[in-house]
Amino acid sequence: MALASSNVQISREKLVCAICLDLFKNPATIPCGHNFCLECIGRFWDQQFSIGAYSCPQCRKSFIPRPLLHRNIIVCDIVDDFLKSGAKPDSTRPLAGPGDVTCDFCSSGRLRAARSCLVCLASYCEEHLTPHRDSPAFQDHPLTEPVPDIKERKCKMHRKHLELFCRSDKTFICCVCTTNEHRNHEVVTLEEEVHSRKKELYQMDLEMEKQLQGTLLEIGTLQETIDSITRTAQQVELEITNKFSSMTAAIDEALKVVIDLIGTEQEEAVNQANSIRSQLEQKCTELREKKLQLEILANKSDNFKFVQESLCFSSSSQVPNVPKLKSDLHSKLARASEAATELSAQVKECLRRAMKRKLKSSESRGNEKAARSSDVSPYTSLLRQEPKIRKDVLQYAAAPPPRNASQGWSSRRHCRCHEADF
Repeated sequence: MALASSNVQISREKLVCAICLDLFKNPATIPCGHNFCLECIGRFWDQQFSIGAYSCPQCRKSFIPRPLLHRNIIVCDIVDDFLKSGAKPDSTRPLAGPGDVTCDFCSSGRLRAARSCLVCLASYCEEHLTPHRDSPAFQDHPLTEPVPDIKERKCKMHRKHLELFCRSDKTFICCVCTTNEHRNHEVVTLEEEVHSRKKELYQMDLEMEKQLQGTLLEIGTLQETIDSITRTAQQVELEITNKFSSMTAAIDEALKVVIDLIGTEQEEAVNQANSIRSQLEQKCTELREKKLQLEILANKSDNFKFVQESLCFSSSSQVPNVPKLKSDLHSKLARASEAATELSAQVKECLRRAMKRKLKSSESRGNEKAARSSDVSPYTSLLRQEPKIRKDVLQYAAAPPPRNASQGWSSRRHCRCHEADF
């Protein structure tokens, strides 16, 4: 080609797709003039299908509708000539991707930085990092992992490196600041502040570990309490159900009232316990997160970042306490169980005496009297007595049992069920 015969040199960076960061493969030119691999720009626009607008990954210009693209023959030939010239990808000069720190000394601005200098406050790729590694003049310059905000670590007033920390004002300062604004303040080096804060973080970690173990123990105890509440409620429910099973249809309504009462109390107690458990689990989660943050923070090699983030962490490390479970469900269930026992005996005795009295009365009055009396079902009497029974259950369950249960029920121990009741 004429391009090759004129010895025009084209840099590899100009033939790199901005999406895949590799040499063009079937390059296509979009309406704004930028070039991309035909497959890369196609995938990029496929992701924007739901938006309805298609933009350029470099200049962000939008196109509606989606442009129809074809291979750019000229750019394809340029890439082919570049490859035929013997040029090969340079694996020692990696390009910077999204979120990477770029080298401050590369003219193209596309190479990924390998290290950052805390004295020069600049980032270097492997090639421009050579003087710092080989020249004795830079042997006192500490190097760290690439830092995105390296230029912000310079004193805005004196333009010096922030290498000290003022404990009085809790801020980073330079060496000139100690002679002016922070002259009589408590000033230490970053290394001393890091050492001191690591001690504090270690103690905080121990305390949080202690709180975590205590919280887990509380959760276990709370789970046992919940199981005990559930078992007790089920046992009392079964006990009361068995006692009421021998009663008639009228007593079933009183049974339903008692069961509903137990269910309500159980639900309130379990809901309270579950609420506290949720708070305890949330507390565990927060403690684990803070513990993980402490571990990550303690392992940071960047002293500046360590101190900067530890300042924010120290002020928000407190975890609120969780209230204890308060429930008198056991006493309420015990009172309900005792009331059911007494009422069951009273109802059975009342029914027995009533039926015995009814049979004797039927024999003495004759067949006609007995037939007229038998027209009224015994269940009708029980339905009439039910409101009193239900009232007794609720009143007895809500109030503490008397010292002598037999005395409390002495006035109702003998039910006088007359013949007219049936």
